[in-house]
Amino acid sequence: MVSFDELKARVKEFLRFSKQEFVGLLVAIVVTGFIFSFRDWGDESFSLVIGLTNLLLVFIIAAISFFFRLSCQKVYALSQGYKAEFKVWWVGLIIALVIALISAGRIPLVIIGSVIASFMIKQRLGEFRYGFSHSQNGVIAFWGILGNMILALIFATGLFIFPQSYFFSKGLLLNLIMGFCSLLPLPQLDGLKIFFGSRTWYFIGIGTVLLAAILLLSRTKVGLIIAIFIGATSGIIAILIGSEV
Repeated sequence: MVSFDELKARVKEFLRFSKQEFVGLLVAIVVTGFIFSFRDWGDESFSLVIGLTNLLLVFIIAAISFFFRLSCQKVYALSQGYKAEFKVWWVGLIIALVIALISAGRIPLVIIGSVIASFMIKQRLGEFRYGFSHSQNGVIAFWGILGNMILALIFATGLFIFPQSYFFSKGLLLNLIMGFCSLLPLPQLDGLKIFFGSRTWYFIGIGTVLLAAILLLSRTKVGLIIAIFIGATSGIIAILIGSEV
């Protein structure tokens, strides 16, 4: 892994979201917001004000989640000499929307696409195994899962402090579901990159998401503390091991 100063310089120069990425993310935010607020347009009767408020809140949650996840992947990719770009999966968005409509919002999915890592010649000079590495590509994808789990911890902490908060509750649920959906081994999702990059990382990802869901959805103080400890330990391990692949 490069030095902090070098990484800072790379982030300053190359960390960008292209117009195509913004368009794809905007559509993904709108679709995801609709899906996750589908059943939240009033408690016992329809309420336009409540519905629009909840829809706006989910838009904000989705925007924070998507951009944070992708930023984690982009920064790690730059540290290894790659440029990561988000590619939206239009069919996936349609599938998620159709399933939400058929299930009346009971099955919310987040299958928006994945990142594509491209080789940066100058930034890879002097690196071990100079050429393109599927292992590193898998770790880049894995950092998306870590990004979701970091946000899930933050939203869970907020939900512990404010138990009735719709914002923190939806934020926790969305990030856990997104982390799980991202592990699906499909060509258009990060799961397949992780699977072919490293079987170990793939099964660690599954275990991490399942354990986080069990601990955080329990909404207990003990569960939250254990989740934070495991999350911090996993992040450190990911940085130390990921820098060597």
